[in-house]
Amino acid sequence: MARCLCSAAAMVDEIIVVDTGSTDQTREIALEYGAKLFHFEWCDDFSAARNYALKQASGDWLLVLDADEYFVEESADAIRAFTRSTSRRIGLIEIVSKFVEDGHTFEGIHSNPRLFPRGVTYEGRIHEQPTPILPMVETGLRLLHDGYYMTDKSDRNIPLLLKALKDKPGSAYLNFQLGRQYQGMKQHELAVQYLEKAYALLRQTDPIAIENITELLQAYTKCKRYDKAMELVGDEVAWLERSPDFCFAVGQFLLDYAIDSQDYSVIENIENSYLKCLELGRRGVSETVVGSSTFLAAYNLAVFYESVGNKTEAQQYYGLAASYRYGPAVARVKG
Repeated sequence: MARCLCSAAAMVDEIIVVDTGSTDQTREIALEYGAKLFHFEWCDDFSAARNYALKQASGDWLLVLDADEYFVEESADAIRAFTRSTSRRIGLIEIVSKFVEDGHTFEGIHSNPRLFPRGVTYEGRIHEQPTPILPMVETGLRLLHDGYYMTDKSDRNIPLLLKALKDKPGSAYLNFQLGRQYQGMKQHELAVQYLEKAYALLRQTDPIAIENITELLQAYTKCKRYDKAMELVGDEVAWLERSPDFCFAVGQFLLDYAIDSQDYSVIENIENSYLKCLELGRRGVSETVVGSSTFLAAYNLAVFYESVGNKTEAQQYYGLAASYRYGPAVARVKG
């Protein structure tokens, strides 16, 4: 909380803190930073809590932060520039979240709607979204988020998502979020169940379409349902030109498939998948997992080349990954 308020205090005219039942020093910290402190009885509904907080604010523009988020750098000028506009629009803030998978730390990047004019509220019990729908514009602001780093919030999130889905069973967004939650819990069969439902409901133009496709491919791979994975890649091959995250997942799938089935006819496709990741990175195509178009792709490509006996190429790509200070690659280069 202190880190969050310290990073934002100089950029705003007013700080509203709503306590939903904390047992730490939230109240003391909020008052230390001159915040107006309110209490809201938790009712298993993030939108209700957020909307209560919005009602307490007096400004024409509202900036919403969670206690486990903080600005990387002072961004008052960017906020002022965005809020000087007379048009009603919603500002997207890039949020970089740390997470752990298979013992390794990664960073994910998502743009979230967090800066908007008075009158906008939230809807949705969990993974709430602003309403009414207004044009969304990137602000250039960036937050770091570590609330899920080394912390399991599934006991809280799963029941809320199931309640929300009961209210809106046809929601692609909620099915996607449930699938992703189960994926993080390594319950991959359950992840497939919900991600497949989302896949059937989503259109290609939906903002989360490629994220859902990539998560579904990863879930199929973890479940060793290689026939379904191969079918999905064939159906969504166009994304290979647009998403480094999907290319990376394709490379992982084909590598696992080749090892398990001893079908080495896909060797060239494994190589091409990781090379495509790097090509998309050079073209500036955005990624969701930091490194999927740079050091992670380079490292996996190096491991691949090493496994097929191509030491020269392996050294080249270990070096490329190490140039990003990626720990495992640095260790290989030094070794």
